[in-house]
Amino acid sequence: MTSSISPTSEIFLANLQQIENRISTAEEQLSSGLAVNQASDDPDEISSILMLRAQIAGVQQTQQNLSTVSPQVNSAENAIQQAIQALDTATSLATAASGSTSSAAQQAEMVPQVQGILQQLLSLSQTSVNGQFIFNGNQSDQASYCYTLNAQGNGVTPPAVQPGPPGQIMDPNGIPISTGLTAYEVFDGGDGGANQLQDSAFNAVSSLLTALQNNDSAGIQAALSNIQTASAYMNGESSFYGAAQNTITAANNTGSTLLTQLQQQLSNEQDADAAQVSEELQSALTDEQAAMSAQAEYKPQTLFSYLS
Repeated sequence: MTSSISPTSEIFLANLQQIENRISTAEEQLSSGLAVNQASDDPDEISSILMLRAQIAGVQQTQQNLSTVSPQVNSAENAIQQAIQALDTATSLATAASGSTSSAAQQAEMVPQVQGILQQLLSLSQTSVNGQFIFNGNQSDQASYCYTLNAQGNGVTPPAVQPGPPGQIMDPNGIPISTGLTAYEVFDGGDGGANQLQDSAFNAVSSLLTALQNNDSAGIQAALSNIQTASAYMNGESSFYGAAQNTITAANNTGSTLLTQLQQQLSNEQDADAAQVSEELQSALTDEQAAMSAQAEYKPQTLFSYLS
């Protein structure tokens, strides 16, 4: 089938289409602020752009993870400091009770205070933040893992099943960060070895409570030594959280710096130069107007034109 459009008209329409494509592209870039809106805009750059976007998303997810775990680490550190203060109070009571002038009546008066300390330690071991039990290891969403007072009210019964260690999070460079310990590790000696009873805050305070109830001077003296040992051990556990706080702060700073760098790289790859695009749009509009004017003045030549 023979085309009814002359070659000259076909050339005009093709050129006009190119101009309109330029206008459309410029308008889209100005509207979106992006030089690359789809793969066909710049196939050579799209792979790099997609990689940068994925890296940015990864850093942002890491920062979100850090912001989630940071309050848990801070609360754990605060809970341990409160526990250390409680052990300091227990140390003062045990020191007073072990004195030669301490009477059975005076020791009996200390029993409610020591019971309160034991209850406080239990409560601290069950600290939660946003529904997460921060000393419950890999069972942080469950309240079932907790120590309870025994039937006599002067000792602590551990849970039947100890939880595993809490999960780790990654810093922006992919290095794992340990962010938590279990109540077993912090409040109950934690290693299961020969020194567990001496390091256990629960055991130390429970032994003091029992000794006071029984007017047991030797037991009080032994409990005093255990409380001091447990306090030193818990100070060591506190240093873990201090280090975790520093690591999280450093990771946040690294993430912020890396995110800024990646966002700048992405901007260089995909953002449109508004001034340059505006100039291109104006040029294309001018070309369109000129083309339309030229076409309007064009008079096609026919056989009758040559015979006249």
